[in-house]
Amino acid sequence: MIKLNLKYLNKQVDTKNVFDEYQEKCKKIHDSFKTKKFPGSEMTGWMTYPNVIDESMIENMISISKEWIKDKNIKNVLLIGIGGSFIGVKAAIDMCLPYFNREINFYYANNISSSYLTDLYKKLSEKTNLAIIVVSKSGTTLEPALALRMFYKLLLEKYGSEGASERVVAITDANKGTLLKLANKYNWRTFPIPDDVGGRFSVVSPVGLFPCAVAGIDIKSMINGFKDALKDTSNASISKNSAYQYAILRNYLHKKMKKDVEVFVTYEPQLFYFSEHLKQLFAESEGKNSKGILPIVAPMTTDLHSVGQYLQDGKKIFFETSLLLNKPMFDTKLSSFFEDDDGLSFVNNKTVFEINNVAAVSTIEAHSIEGNVPNIVLEIDEMNPYNFGYMYSWFSKALAMSARILGVNPFNQPGVENYKNRMFAKLKK
Repeated sequence: MIKLNLKYLNKQVDTKNVFDEYQEKCKKIHDSFKTKKFPGSEMTGWMTYPNVIDESMIENMISISKEWIKDKNIKNVLLIGIGGSFIGVKAAIDMCLPYFNREINFYYANNISSSYLTDLYKKLSEKTNLAIIVVSKSGTTLEPALALRMFYKLLLEKYGSEGASERVVAITDANKGTLLKLANKYNWRTFPIPDDVGGRFSVVSPVGLFPCAVAGIDIKSMINGFKDALKDTSNASISKNSAYQYAILRNYLHKKMKKDVEVFVTYEPQLFYFSEHLKQLFAESEGKNSKGILPIVAPMTTDLHSVGQYLQDGKKIFFETSLLLNKPMFDTKLSSFFEDDDGLSFVNNKTVFEINNVAAVSTIEAHSIEGNVPNIVLEIDEMNPYNFGYMYSWFSKALAMSARILGVNPFNQPGVENYKNRMFAKLKK
């Protein structure tokens, strides 16, 4: 669950008046989500997909994951994908599982760096019990297509034709495309990417669910989180919809207070890739027609000694959205091991989480009070599959409202095609 804490906005923003000002416009946009009469509405399937997902497909995903882990003793999984096909999955795995001690090792082919892919190939060639999940709607996106060429060859060398085919699952278009043709030719099992769900919203679909099941995450609990967030954000009244409150506040800060940058701040390494997901979600959805708020990510307390200086005293072109955790996955109480030789006796018998939380709250206070930086705080109960699902849908709904208020189509990405066209033209010469 998410709780929106506006305590650190009160001096800069009269939230009640802002919500009243935006209510009528918000209601019209909210109603359009139901009628689907707006540009991009054909890609809003993620708003309903968790409620209509095929139960037999869920069981099949769980069954294959158990087959891989228990029957084939697979310990190493390569996820081939780019953008939302990679970032959202890693965000889920990092948030729902311990950071270091995991039963399944996930590796990612998510770029076309020669050094990265060659070194990854060498690493995986030394591994036994390997499987591949490849995610691509068409199969022609260059990054996953190149990686699949490289790494399926490795599977063939390790396990032969039949053994290799049992260790690949392709998540792609249900009816057409290059990847589907390859899957049929080489007898790979497949799961469908819904036609009306774009990449940065796709973790609600097999794109995210199957890898998470293989990683050992309770995907049924995750789906319940998706569902509950969509239900909780189905009210057009801003006072009863925290996702819309967040969407409106970020637009108000951008338009009225000239804040062109949003800094997503996290204090838990396990939430870093969720903030990376948010960076993609908002940048790709809103950065159009010379509009949009630039999202950046600041992992704390690591960046307090670098970016933190700018946030405190730099040019005031930004606002912060801080993700705070109420309950850690693990914690450690500090003893008086050094007595007071290190001058830190005041931390004796405190937990590391307590100290990290004090650092977080102190930073938010310093930035908002002395630094005069608007700070939206989002409190998260704990890191688990349900809360990941809830957060994922909650932010997706907030983004849909925010982009529509901004006046752009949230669900296309025309700028991305420009570099692709040039790249393919050069490669074909």
